Amino acid sequence: MTSDVRIDLTPIVREVNRVGQQLDMAVSAVSADIGSLQQDMASTRGDILELRALFEEFIVQAERTAAVQRSETVLGNLEAELDREYGHYKAVRRTSVGTLQAFDIGNVTNRTVQQVSEELMIQTPRYWLAPALVGLAAWSRDDAELAEKSIAAAFDRDPAKTGLFFALVLRRQGRSEAATRWLRHYLGSLDPRMLTREFAVILEATGQDAFGAHGRELVAAQLLEWNEQLRSDPAVTAKQVDEWVEEMRIHRGTLDNKLYPNLAALSPQWTAFKDLLEGASANRNVIAKYQAVRGAHVALTADTSDRLDEILEMLVTEFDEEELPYAREVLFHRAVIEHNGDVTRARETADAETTALDESLDLVTLQTQIALRPELLAVSTGTQQIAVGIGREDFVKAIAVYSGGYRRNYLDAVDLVFGPQHSTFAANLGFPGWQVNTNTPQGEGEQSLVNTWGAAMQAYLERVRFKPITAVIPALIAVVLTFIGFLVGVGAGLVMLLLGGGGAAGYVWWKKREADKLYNEAVRTRDQAIAFSVDMYRAAIAEFVDAKLAYREEDQQVQSLTDLIKSWPTTVGHRAEAVGA
Repeated sequence: MTSDVRIDLTPIVREVNRVGQQLDMAVSAVSADIGSLQQDMASTRGDILELRALFEEFIVQAERTAAVQRSETVLGNLEAELDREYGHYKAVRRTSVGTLQAFDIGNVTNRTVQQVSEELMIQTPRYWLAPALVGLAAWSRDDAELAEKSIAAAFDRDPAKTGLFFALVLRRQGRSEAATRWLRHYLGSLDPRMLTREFAVILEATGQDAFGAHGRELVAAQLLEWNEQLRSDPAVTAKQVDEWVEEMRIHRGTLDNKLYPNLAALSPQWTAFKDLLEGASANRNVIAKYQAVRGAHVALTADTSDRLDEILEMLVTEFDEEELPYAREVLFHRAVIEHNGDVTRARETADAETTALDESLDLVTLQTQIALRPELLAVSTGTQQIAVGIGREDFVKAIAVYSGGYRRNYLDAVDLVFGPQHSTFAANLGFPGWQVNTNTPQGEGEQSLVNTWGAAMQAYLERVRFKPITAVIPALIAVVLTFIGFLVGVGAGLVMLLLGGGGAAGYVWWKKREADKLYNEAVRTRDQAIAFSVDMYRAAIAEFVDAKLAYREEDQQVQSLTDLIKSWPTTVGHRAEAVGA
């Protein structure tokens, strides 16, 4: 018995077609989204590289800003601590010079001076100036016994400052012979290898002609003898040369990478060449500093008493050893602020300047420090002019040593390295990297770069082009699914045939479209990618040429600096020579 079984497949086919259409639409939508995503990723990769550079720059700037803020806070705390510990010294200092001026005018009684000085002695018993002030008051009213006791007490606390103080006071009172005796006694008690910082007052007073003719001759002869004695030791001279070399080093400029952006980005030797440029820039900066020193007009105050008052005030306010630890710390934090938070540069500057704050120095070093850092030793520009002249041979040697140091590191050529991430094009198109030296002829370098890009593009296009083998796997999957469907039943087999075949066809179509899109996009941007890298190469070469020209221009200043210092006058006291051409 036979029976005809008819299966109406029309609804199934209609449903398969509908599902197929939906699948095609979904595949197209996914394809569009993926294409857009790939473009976004390529753009984002470039943005991330730029953002990373900006973030690193931000971190450095934030660290420097924080360093400045910390130093400003510490400076405030140091000033408060200094005032708390030694603020009472200020009253004694002001009173010492004020007492002498009151004696000149005669508008203060001896009783008042005695009372004030004795009160200050009680308030500051350990300070050398307090008993010296009591002795000064006793001397003014001819109380010899109290004057001797007070001066002896001051000597016990600080013999050097006390002797120098009374030498200046006697000179101020017109007692030149007595002042010279005190000065001779003071000089005779000194070891030129271990001078305390207040000896700067002697050099300042000599430069100001404050000791008179006899005092000037006495000091000049002693200085000449000590200088000859100390400079017979090569180590002393070598130390001064080192100090001047350090002076050159801390006057290096700071070069911004933005002036040479392509060279900074591409050359592994950029840091070394940047150091070279910064090192050579010190020549111009030092010329500017010392031309200003030499050209400064220094006029002596007509009134000798006024000059001596200034020197006395300098003695009593600038050279107390108890305050030196604070001064050294202040030095560092001020340098941090001056260098905008660059702690490394600040430490270099502070370390170089700390010598001027040592409790004792040999005469030659003291003179060098006056030439270098007069503000830390409270001397005038006139005294600095003389000190530079005294040390000019050391300075000239230091110029040669310093310039020879950075010249030894000169680079006539550098490498340029184009990494796989040197541009967004390179990152997206699989550029393998390329390296060249600036000595390579530019035309040859450009051709090599273009060839490298050509090989990279060929490899990339081969990678992304659609390959027929791509259809094999989806087809096999469709066959397997269809076979399984027919094992279940004819209807299921037909459905799986339609679904599997449609899916495979849709997948292959999508893959081909994506491959063609990548391929065509690569072909379209090939010239742009190559041109971008070639432009970077040309810009880097031009920047290196500019950098070498800038270096030569800065290095040529060595001769100008040497001529300036060689022509510096050395005659002590003849300030007119110091400001001459």
